[in-house]
Amino acid sequence: MNNQIQQRKNSFLINGDAGTGKSHFIRNEAKINKAKLFRWNVRIDRSLREGREILHQQVRSKEKLYVWIEGADDLTQEAQAFLRRILETASSNVVSMLEVRETWRLSQPIISRCVPICISKTTSYRSERGYQLAKNLKIYNELPSVNVKLLVLKDIIDLRKKAYDPIKLMYQLIEEYTLKDKNVLIMFKNIGAGYSAWIQLANFIALTSKTKDNLI
Repeated sequence: MNNQIQQRKNSFLINGDAGTGKSHFIRNEAKINKAKLFRWNVRIDRSLREGREILHQQVRSKEKLYVWIEGADDLTQEAQAFLRRILETASSNVVSMLEVRETWRLSQPIISRCVPICISKTTSYRSERGYQLAKNLKIYNELPSVNVKLLVLKDIIDLRKKAYDPIKLMYQLIEEYTLKDKNVLIMFKNIGAGYSAWIQLANFIALTSKTKDNLI
């Protein structure tokens, strides 16, 4: 992590959706910096009724310590005011890591006191970890790539049986046809409305097949 950032502020706002690797990032930061890690889940203590005194003691640590406040965006306004004072009075040995999913729910004074770090992935951290575990146990085989432009309707059944991801196939279609293609737009619009991804993929193949037939 950038040394200039560390010198400027000792409070970090770790933002990202569930499963993107926020917890892994925080644990790894503490490990790399050879610091102890204290974790407090405020999603089950929104008013900090139980956590106030504990956090108050932890942020005054004389040892190198990372204080991980999980679910800080769930805190009540009163608890956020207390958290702001915690950030202001924390020891120089303490790094505060505020883990959140929705930054907008935090008060501006807290946001302004933190260095924002956004963790975003197209594939969740949990999915990647499960994928690696399955590979190590040899219960998962890498699926061969598919030329989406050559797909026909009967291929859909086979792709489903082999557990291909229909969304990934659709993103391949975007690369081939671009978002300017009317059928691609219809496909993603219908998925957004809650329709089955496989049905929309089949519908797209049927529509493009008709277009090709007309050209012939």
